[in-house]
Amino acid sequence: MYSRGDQIIHPRYGAGTIVGKKKLTFQGKTRAYHIVELVGDRGEVSIPVEMATDMNIRPAINDLTILKEEFAKPPSEMSDDYRSRQAKIQKQIQTREPEAMAKALRDLYWREYTDKLTSVEMKMKSNLIKMLSHEIAVVYPDTSVEEATSQLTQMLTSMVQRNAALQDALAGEEGASV
Repeated sequence: MYSRGDQIIHPRYGAGTIVGKKKLTFQGKTRAYHIVELVGDRGEVSIPVEMATDMNIRPAINDLTILKEEFAKPPSEMSDDYRSRQAKIQKQIQTREPEAMAKALRDLYWREYTDKLTSVEMKMKSNLIKMLSHEIAVVYPDTSVEEATSQLTQMLTSMVQRNAALQDALAGEEGASV
């Protein structure tokens, strides 16, 4: 299914590029493995070829379109109950799907601007930034993880500014009609 040069997302190790295959023998059984070079100089990981689909490995995004589209949408209302918020965000993270993770990050970023985040939510936000930054860095090999993080932060800051301006405009309209 995957071949040399494919950029993938491993559910545990994150973003990487398949750099080759090799056969390894362990306990008398020989298997073919994809060799994946992880982004950000984090080493390599070997993934059994026959188990790659069972391990929820997915192709990396092609470009930033998915993220930009999610960040262009208005943030979702989040529950005032921190347990409900965290459970919803955790479900989005567990999908490992870029749309769901971008939506969760957008909503956390907005909540941080309009209210405050719990320490658990701050950690979730940090993990989402890390995961998506690594994915950006693997898709754009000339981009470091730090540059990808900066790019992601700029997109989120723009989202907050747009939504804050929209809220201010709506509040101005309500004040004018009173």
